[in-house]
Amino acid sequence: MTRQMFHEGLEQLNQEILHLGSLVVEAVDLSTQSLFTGDRKLANSVIAGDEDINELTLRIEGRCLALQARQQPVAKDLRLLHVCLLVSLHLERIGDLAVNIAKIAKRLERTSAAEPYFDLLRKMSAQALEVLRQGIKAFADRDAELAASLEDIDEPIDEMFKEILSRLLHPDETDEETSSEWSTHIALASRYIERIADQVVDMGARVSFLVTGQLDGQYFDRPAPDLQRQFGQ
Repeated sequence: MTRQMFHEGLEQLNQEILHLGSLVVEAVDLSTQSLFTGDRKLANSVIAGDEDINELTLRIEGRCLALQARQQPVAKDLRLLHVCLLVSLHLERIGDLAVNIAKIAKRLERTSAAEPYFDLLRKMSAQALEVLRQGIKAFADRDAELAASLEDIDEPIDEMFKEILSRLLHPDETDEETSSEWSTHIALASRYIERIADQVVDMGARVSFLVTGQLDGQYFDRPAPDLQRQFGQ
C-alpha cells in the first residue's frame, strides 16, 4: 500500500466515523422523543436502526485493523487509527443506550405523575444531545480545547440525574404515588441518558490524546521506548 493509498484510507475512515456519529445522534434524538411521546413507531425505528450502527462500527474496526496491518504506522498515524477505533466503539455504545431508552419508551406508562420527571428528563436529553454533537465536532475538527470542555457541559446532566434519583427515593407530599416498576423505568431512562453523556466525555479524552499525545494527564514525551517510537509526535 502506497502512502497516498494509506492517506486516502484514513480519510475514508474519518468520513465513516462522522457518518456513524450522525446515525447515533439521530438514534438518541428519536429515542428520547419516543420516551416523552409514547410513540412506539419512533421507538421501533431506533431499535431497528441499531443494526446499521453495529454494521458500520464493524466496518470501521475492520478498516482500522487493515490499515494498521498493511502500513504498520507509527507516531501520529498510529495514534489516529487507535483513536478512530475507540471513538467508533464509544459511539456504538451510545447507540445501544438509545435502544435501551426506546425499549423503556414502549413499556412506560404515562401518567400525571410523570410530568415532573419528564421536565428533568427533557432537559437532560437536550443537554446530552448537545454534548454528543460537540463531541463529534471535537473529533471532526481535531479540537482538543472543545474536547476538554465536554466534562463541563456534562456536569448539569449529572446533577439532574441525582435529582431524579433523590425524588424517586424520597418523594415529597406533592408527588403522586407510583409503582416500583414505573419508578424503575424512570430511574433507568435517566441513567441511560446520563451514561450517553459520560461516553461522550470519554470520547473527548480520546480526541485530546489524538491531538496532544496526552492521556489522563500523562504525556507520551518520555514513555517506555516502544511507546515513544509508536505514539510519539
